[in-house]
Amino acid sequence: MLIAGCLIIFTAVFAAYGYYLNKRYQKKIDENVKIVQDVELQLVHMEKMASVGVLAAGIAHEVNNPLGFLISNLESLKDYARSLAKIVPTDNPKNKTILEDLSAISAESLEGALRIKKIVSDLRTFSKQSESAVNLVDINQILESTLSIVWNEIKFKIAVVKDYQAKTQILADSTQLSQVFLNLLINASQAIPEKGTVTLSTSEDATNMYVKVSDTGPGIAPEVLTKIFDPFFSTKKTGTGLGLSVSYNIIKSHKGQIKAESTQGKGTTFTISLPKKEVQEEK
Repeated sequence: MLIAGCLIIFTAVFAAYGYYLNKRYQKKIDENVKIVQDVELQLVHMEKMASVGVLAAGIAHEVNNPLGFLISNLESLKDYARSLAKIVPTDNPKNKTILEDLSAISAESLEGALRIKKIVSDLRTFSKQSESAVNLVDINQILESTLSIVWNEIKFKIAVVKDYQAKTQILADSTQLSQVFLNLLINASQAIPEKGTVTLSTSEDATNMYVKVSDTGPGIAPEVLTKIFDPFFSTKKTGTGLGLSVSYNIIKSHKGQIKAESTQGKGTTFTISLPKKEVQEEK
């Protein structure tokens, strides 16, 4: 009886331990599967970026020169329309209509051409055609200078909360990082329909510098969140769909990461991590 009892206890303990190990290893397996899935998504995204980058470089090169002539000519046409309006008699209704149409058409055409110029500029950045100037930079300072650029656009509806904890300088291109922060600030302000808050925070650990841009907007739907860094993807009628793609590419070129987390009804947070390793090696 004693032996039988011991066997029962041993079997129960062994089964419990086996169950514990199974749960433990299942958790590890689930974690590893999630890591593999994340890496696969990043690889697919990087492949997309590389393909579109080659295409973007070609488009930007081909469009840039004729676009310059087009903008110059449209600016001249707009000036001519203004001059004609001063010398052509407008007592004739037909003349008045033609002059008004000429002025409106030239202004609209110029606005469209300048929009194309902005898209080409984004394409050039996206395809890494711009020269990079890497120096020791202060992340907090870049955030502040970028905020001042967009302040007039956002100050009437956005309350900005700052929490700058990072102290270390890192090697980076300040112009490119400013462009990333600009895109995130504009996106955050546009996500808030009336009034809300944008929180800017920086922090660091032994290996990385972190920047977070959070808004109190309506949030992003899960099916949209997976696409926001894709080239030419936009939910805005006037968007080029390149802002976040350009930002993604810039952060990747700095050997960093950019991620977005969103809760519908509460808001969205973009988190950027940038390595400090290069600075430490430089020192």
